[in-house]
Amino acid sequence: MYVAICDDNAIDRKYLERLLSREADKRANAPSALKVDSFGDAAHFLVNPLKYNIIFMDMCFERGTATAIIDALVAMEYSAPLILYSSRIDYSQLPNLPDFVYHAKKPYMPEDLPGFLALGDRNALRYDAGIKLHQNGAEIKVSKDETECAAASKKGSTIYMADGTRIDVDEDIANLRQILSPYEEFGRVNKNGIANFKFVSAVTPFHVIMQSSFQFSISPFRYREFKFLKDELKHFD
Repeated sequence: MYVAICDDNAIDRKYLERLLSREADKRANAPSALKVDSFGDAAHFLVNPLKYNIIFMDMCFERGTATAIIDALVAMEYSAPLILYSSRIDYSQLPNLPDFVYHAKKPYMPEDLPGFLALGDRNALRYDAGIKLHQNGAEIKVSKDETECAAASKKGSTIYMADGTRIDVDEDIANLRQILSPYEEFGRVNKNGIANFKFVSAVTPFHVIMQSSFQFSISPFRYREFKFLKDELKHFD
């Protein structure tokens, strides 16, 4: 599960990082393992917020920052839980907040985290209900967690599933990469291919090799990048 801390108070942010690190240790070998990213400003957070299954937020030093972030999330069709902690600003008084916002008050309390993280767990389970794609103009859903890789085809792309199934979709590789951008496990390895690095069995200076033995040619200049991504995701699992 991907967790974001968005707090412009450095002391509070570091404290919550430590609390969530303890929660991550409890889940180290569980399917619901935590990966936590921490942000002190809106600009860096909003680069890719859709990947997070839960957000803990208090942007209190400049009034209007929290509402601007929430408005941006709504525009992106974000729907995962956002825990909005009041401190200098009482966010509970803000009107017309979306349904995904939950209220809490600082200080961050360790006993509150399991309940909030359970909301994120439920979102993580729903998140793989399917990636919306198109096949001959009709909308279909493809399981993110079962997608091994994708390769360009004459009319779009072919999705290779972990069970050996192949699914032809209308989206080309560039559009497919954009759709998959919230998910860190997917990387565009060359101009014609995308790999889910959770299914990568080996990375050599010239190839990314999938568990199904499907291979992508790569530039040797990107070998370290892809090797690091494979190792990092293996550690996260």
